[in-house]
Amino acid sequence: MEKISLEPFDRILSDYEQKAELAVSVGACSTLAARCQRFGVEGYRLGDFRGAGYLNRYVYYSVTQAPMLIYRRNYLIPLVFRQNPESYELFAEEFRLEGFFILLDWYLKNEPQKVILKDRKNQDKSHKYQEYTVIDSAFLVFRLSEIIDAAGLPLSQCQNLNDFKTWNKKHHLIDNGLVGRHAKLFDEEDKKQLSELKMILNIIQLKYPQVPLFI
Repeated sequence: MEKISLEPFDRILSDYEQKAELAVSVGACSTLAARCQRFGVEGYRLGDFRGAGYLNRYVYYSVTQAPMLIYRRNYLIPLVFRQNPESYELFAEEFRLEGFFILLDWYLKNEPQKVILKDRKNQDKSHKYQEYTVIDSAFLVFRLSEIIDAAGLPLSQCQNLNDFKTWNKKHHLIDNGLVGRHAKLFDEEDKKQLSELKMILNIIQLKYPQVPLFI
């Protein structure tokens, strides 16, 4: 299988300062789009986007001529990531790409505001790609690493829901949004939290097939 390479990318401008991160090489985009076709990717393009997202710690920035996957007609997934190990790992193991799209689908259905790039100028009619919604791909890579690399092994050893609840109370993988003494407690009566746990276990099973679906 052809390796997907990342290379330095310096066409990021934030607060009038040029930023350098990583991007999939243009030469590898066609291969990547074909590999991800089964997940809903329809091709790729180069283009500009702007917003506030995880790539620059939610400070407003703009990117020019970035490679982006076209996803389910309505979305663009920038192939621009932060310079850290999890960005390389996304393409080092095939199962991580599948996990990336499982994660993206869950967020789009349940918490779209967390994965859609926040553009303070989204009413600008001259914006070239206003018909598309741009995904915060850097956040998804970070969250995917939290699930697989930080939580994967301990959750692979959980045998039931109580085991998970005890572990989650300390490590806060699923956040119920509450404050005080009930903060970070997993609520098994909450359908959204249950669906998030099921999604997390499905991703972890990609690396640890023996993980039981204990919900």
